[in-house]
Amino acid sequence: MTSVPELLELTRIQAGWDLFQASYVEAARALRRNPGQLADLWAERRRAVAVHPLSDDLRELYGAQTERSRAAIAEPAPPLLQSYAGKPVPLIEHSWLRSIPLRSSAVEAARVVLKELSLPDEDALATVSSPPGGGPAGRTAKTATGFRILATDDGTTSSLAVLLHELGHFLYEADPGPGPTEGIVHYVESEAAALALGRVGFDRYLAALPKPGESGRLWASYCATEAWLNHFYFLTEAAELGLCAPPPETLDMLYLRDTYSSTVGYQFVYAAASSLMADHPEQIVTQLAAASGPGRGRGHFALPGHPEFDRHTTAATPTQERR
Repeated sequence: MTSVPELLELTRIQAGWDLFQASYVEAARALRRNPGQLADLWAERRRAVAVHPLSDDLRELYGAQTERSRAAIAEPAPPLLQSYAGKPVPLIEHSWLRSIPLRSSAVEAARVVLKELSLPDEDALATVSSPPGGGPAGRTAKTATGFRILATDDGTTSSLAVLLHELGHFLYEADPGPGPTEGIVHYVESEAAALALGRVGFDRYLAALPKPGESGRLWASYCATEAWLNHFYFLTEAAELGLCAPPPETLDMLYLRDTYSSTVGYQFVYAAASSLMADHPEQIVTQLAAASGPGRGRGHFALPGHPEFDRHTTAATPTQERR
């Protein structure tokens, strides 16, 4: 294999970017009510795909991930996809998360979890604020002075699950550390840290509940569904780019993940991160804890099948938010 490419360029789909700045649900409703808007969005996506840059090295990286993602979705379809008109749709069913109230705020619940995992909590949680104007989900935004977490607290465990994911991004991003500040390695490691802390941290929270059994089962299914969708969307996008055949499964794509409708390129990051943390998310969280500060575990995550993936680059990329 050749060297890992420095850049994963992202091609923005402006109509999708604008659509999903408000609410996932409202965006889906708008598209359902306005077939012409949906057609325009797909047309803009096709144009973005047609001009999306792919180096030879990146094509090779995509090819290796395709094999891992095909193996991942070969498992039985996850049970937590919602349905519309009798068909499964790629919007994870998480109403049960909203049915479990927090004893305090999401921030305070997350503080307890971080302390149990020996992760720094003060700086990270001090940055948490509501997204300006609302927004579809939590995100970790780069500012002139550092990073901040934008997340809504609705008083339920749904907020905690989102916040823990964003805390994974923050702990990886906030300190320059020894690794790259941007680039494809950075993207994948940051997303793996977020997926891992989201999963392991929420496991810790559920374990402390009086009767965690059923919630634990639902959470495990939720995580499996999320990973399955990460691989499904990657294969769908790789097929659009002419790199492989489309996945055999079909989903009603009216219900879109925001990144699928707003950028081309980032689906590789989700899939590679899912592969990276699939079997041992606890190890990634432990590496963050052992790093003695935000970001100092950077460059320690090795993507299976890519021994050079943790060789560091310093190239800049256009993205400044992680979700």
